[in-house]
Amino acid sequence: MKTLSSMKLALLALAVALLAGCAASQKMSAEDRGKVTSAKFGPVEKGQLFLLAPSGANIGLMFGAVGAIAASGKIEDNTKIFSDFLDKNGISIEKIVREEVEAALRASGKLAVVGDENIGAPTLKISVLQYGFGVPHLLSKNVVPTLYIKCDLVDASNRLLWSANDRMLPSIASKAEPTSWEAMRDDPKKIEEEWRGAARIIAANIVSEL
Repeated sequence: MKTLSSMKLALLALAVALLAGCAASQKMSAEDRGKVTSAKFGPVEKGQLFLLAPSGANIGLMFGAVGAIAASGKIEDNTKIFSDFLDKNGISIEKIVREEVEAALRASGKLAVVGDENIGAPTLKISVLQYGFGVPHLLSKNVVPTLYIKCDLVDASNRLLWSANDRMLPSIASKAEPTSWEAMRDDPKKIEEEWRGAARIIAANIVSEL
């Protein structure tokens, strides 16, 4: 069973990880802006899965694990159990984020999205530095999405043309609607809806910097 102290430590670990991973933004130069009119997408890189359940909640037991791993309540075990649940239900954070970034880019009209056959077009590299769910405050019984996205635009020689990043943290200021582990367990589509909503907000913020 998680105590308030362990939850505080987990929140502190999240803050330290995010601060350590903070990526600097880079504006596109006026010269490059005059040349760059399109971009293609590279593979999406996926980083750390972060889970912080309400006090007393056991993610392993809720998401179908059995035996010692279900009862342990260890962060690494819970992460694996939740990851397996995502795979079983075909939920891909990489797919979600790519689709929302592409939608934001198309809506902005700033760059045309082209296919891989356009060899000379710059490549937009997306990194999902962190993703998951956490309580918005220590006494909450619900959770909100955690999502940290970074986008880098590089030319054919891999020179960085532009970079921007944004994140959504589990806090009372979150723009996401709180949900519960039980709701996501009973309807896995809820997980995708939560992450997609967060990705949509973040993608719009990132593309606005282009």
